[in-house]
Order: sequence, then structure tokens, then C-alpha cells
Amino acid sequence: MEDSNTKTIVITGHSIGGATASLCALWLLSYLHNISCSSSVSVLCITFGSPMLGNASFSRAILKERWGGNFCHVVSKHDIMPRLLFAPITSYTAQLNLLLQFWRLSTAAPGFGKLAVPVSDQQQELFNVVMSCLDAATQDEEGFAILFHPFGSYLFVSSEGAVCVDSSTAVIKMMHLMFASGSPDCSIEDHLKYGDYVQTLSLQFLNHKISMHGNIPDSSYEAGLELAVQSSGLANQVNLIRFD
Repeated sequence: MEDSNTKTIVITGHSIGGATASLCALWLLSYLHNISCSSSVSVLCITFGSPMLGNASFSRAILKERWGGNFCHVVSKHDIMPRLLFAPITSYTAQLNLLLQFWRLSTAAPGFGKLAVPVSDQQQELFNVVMSCLDAATQDEEGFAILFHPFGSYLFVSSEGAVCVDSSTAVIKMMHLMFASGSPDCSIEDHLKYGDYVQTLSLQFLNHKISMHGNIPDSSYEAGLELAVQSSGLANQVNLIRFD
């Protein structure tokens, strides 16, 4: 049982904001470790559709410090963003700029996520490049180096449900298998659907867990954070830092 005086800080972000949230959480964990304050402050980082951050050494360093449990990365079934860095970034710089612009306009527009998906020969080529690199990563092809490695727990979500994986090898395989069932248009569109997926999953959970404590949050974002906080058994006092 956690000390009632323990403070919990939840850091969260979507897309590139998720990578920023992870870096912020790592800095905070390192700072707390250096000042020997880890027993009184608990840190949880929740990302949605975040790109990966570092190489195998980076992942091993987090595992060595026993910080893996502080990270929960939510990845939708076909979202291309968490999988982009399996491919060399120099092979899709132009396409990435178009994607980032489309996602930015979509999140700013009325009817969030309702803009037409910009499927083109370039988007098909990007999908094929990422798919080819995921194939090579899972088949351990000779001469293929995985430059970015996962760390922490990954919650893979879809309209059918969710599964949580914390093995690096299993995460890569899940990334590959789920992406292979998609297409260029849904790989782009899925990056904007985390609210829908999280709302469905979290409200099912909260219907059972929150009835004795109050009303279920109306916002899918709030519901998703509540789900993560409840499932992690965190302390009563929570401070939230969000990166968009």
C-alpha cells in the first residue's frame, strides 16, 4: 500500500507531444533519483501515438534503472507515427512534412479529425517503406539495424479491444502485425482516433470502478487518464502535465 503522503505526477502527450512528455518524465525521474525523493513522489508518463525515442542502449538504461513501469504508451492499431522510426527518416522527409501539416490542420479544424485523408502516391510509398522495415525488424534480416527501440509498457488499442505488452520483442511484433492489416489512409487517420478508442475502453472500466466515487467523466481524454491512474494504483493526490 502506498503512503498517503505520496504525490503522483502524471505527464501525458499526443504524437510529438508524447515524445516530449517521455523526455520530461525521464528528466523528472533522474532528478528525483539524485535528490533521493523517489519514495514521496510517483511519476507516470502516458503517451498517445508517440514516436519512439532512443536506441537499444537507451532502452536498456531505462530498464536498468527500473523506470519501465513509469511509462505507458498507447498505440492504435494502424497509426503510422509510432512506427515511422523503424525506417530511416531520410527516406520520407517530404512525406513526413505533409503528414505533420495535415494532422496539425485536422486537430485545429472544427469537427476534429474529419478532414479528408491525403492519400497519394507519396503516402502509399511511405506506407510501403515503413511496412518493409517492420518486416525486416521482425524477421531479424541480416544487415538490418533497428535504430529505435521501445521501452515501458505498450497498450495497443482498436475498436475490438486492447492488449498490453511490455516485452520489447513482443512490442515490435505487435507493431508489425497490426500495421500489416491496415492501409495508407487508415494509417494516417488512426493517429487522430485515440479519443474514440480510449473513450470506449475507459468507460467500460469506469462503469465498474467509479460508481462508488462519483460520475464518469464526460471527456474521453479525462476518462483515459482516469483509466490509467486507476489501473496503476496510484496515490490520491495527482498533478497533471500535458503536452499537445
